[in-house]
Amino acid sequence: MRGSLWTVLADGDETGGVVGALDEYLAHGIRAPMHVHDDADEIFYVLEGNLTFFVGDQRIEAAPGAFVYLPRFVHHGFQCNSTEGRVFNFLTPAGFERLILDNGTPVRYDAGPIPDDPHAARHEVSPEDQVKYHMRTFPPSSK
Repeated sequence: MRGSLWTVLADGDETGGVVGALDEYLAHGIRAPMHVHDDADEIFYVLEGNLTFFVGDQRIEAAPGAFVYLPRFVHHGFQCNSTEGRVFNFLTPAGFERLILDNGTPVRYDAGPIPDDPHAARHEVSPEDQVKYHMRTFPPSSK
């Protein structure tokens, strides 16, 4: 998806539906909109860069080594503040990774800057996909 490069490490088919595991490279300034997962807990482990997570009313500054747990039904989002960032992202139970597999634009990536493909999918999630993948996004000023 534009501004992020996702690698699905494991999907629900491989884990019996227990966990979806993603490796995500982030471009500077990329921001995941405030959203909530109705059926999954989410975990981020920061590998590279500096990110800000917005979790409910909290603001969490996260550097490499940070572990951020987001229980289901809690509004959250994040922003990459460094030149690039990288996180491992896990959701349990699995399912969200299907959003990436079903809507992302496949790219070949051999390291270096994140490809900026103007034809790549955007981060906006359609109302139909919000229902399908059990999540809800919110306008920037809301929770």
